[in-house]
Amino acid sequence: LKPDLHPGDVVICDQFFDRTTGRADTYYPGPDVVHVSAADPYCPELRELSARIAEQQSLRFQPAGTVVVVQGPRFSTRAESRWFSRMGWDIVGMTQYPEVILARELEMCYLNLSLVTDYDAGIEGAPEVAAVQAHDVMEVLASNISRVRDLLAALIPIIPVTPSCNCQHALEGARM
Repeated sequence: LKPDLHPGDVVICDQFFDRTTGRADTYYPGPDVVHVSAADPYCPELRELSARIAEQQSLRFQPAGTVVVVQGPRFSTRAESRWFSRMGWDIVGMTQYPEVILARELEMCYLNLSLVTDYDAGIEGAPEVAAVQAHDVMEVLASNISRVRDLLAALIPIIPVTPSCNCQHALEGARM
């Protein structure tokens, strides 16, 4: 969605905007209900560790960003893509919601590392940038998967057994 984010870049998301419908998004549909805070949906500790590793590995990355989650499986129209970009969102994806909120309800630390694969339906004012096609996504994934694996391989051993974040307390005060 942003011209300064290129295929192969990694975005360590700190926010999401949900544009999906009909997805089961709670473990508490009733009669017990919880209202977890989604103000900071991704674990700050895991995000910081990931950014440190990405820096050490000289990856092109953005340490924060907002993903707009769409229903899929289709790609965006040009109008949708233009609106997403004008809203200030960084990337578009189909698989962040409801997982991020379900993890919050389980009081789990949750991280999203988004690999930029394309420019969605193109970039406004840049007609030379083509709209995404599935084969383009697969090519970028194939050529960058080892870099993402390397980042994860370095991250997993340093994830603290006892986190210093508040993820494990997400249900405190959330029950109605």
